[in-house]
Amino acid sequence: MQKHPNVPFSTSKWVHVFNGLSILCISGTLIFAIAAYQTLPDKIPIYFNAQGEADGWGHKAMIFLMPLFAVILFIPLYFLSKKPRLFNYPIEITKENAGRIYPLAQLLMAIINFECVLIFTYLTIDIIGQYFSAWILAILFGAPILTVLLFIFIFIRLKAK
Repeated sequence: MQKHPNVPFSTSKWVHVFNGLSILCISGTLIFAIAAYQTLPDKIPIYFNAQGEADGWGHKAMIFLMPLFAVILFIPLYFLSKKPRLFNYPIEITKENAGRIYPLAQLLMAIINFECVLIFTYLTIDIIGQYFSAWILAILFGAPILTVLLFIFIFIRLKAK
């Protein structure tokens, strides 16, 4: 494992915005699931095929799994984002560039975390029966990939400076 320098850096306000939005989405999803629970049938769809048709069923209490998965994913990624010196980078991190790279890496983690929370939010709403189009699902799953590619491009451009 490559050791990156431990230098102080400032956290962007956007990191706080994305973390706050993630917490709001998790809370909203949980409240939505609790509110919908009584009206759900005893068996709800929990698996879907590529066409969006249900092909697996579970007890209605399974509706709480998606918000739980969101929390289980959010918490470690949140704390990991506080230590960008532990990340892997597509460029060499030095004491000179760490102060510019670490805030961007922290922002990347906050955005990826938010996008993952949005995926679990979407899945909860979809399971409850408030169906969205397949395009929304494609966008939600494509967004983290595009975000990573964008930040790799940004990191490489910073290397050139």
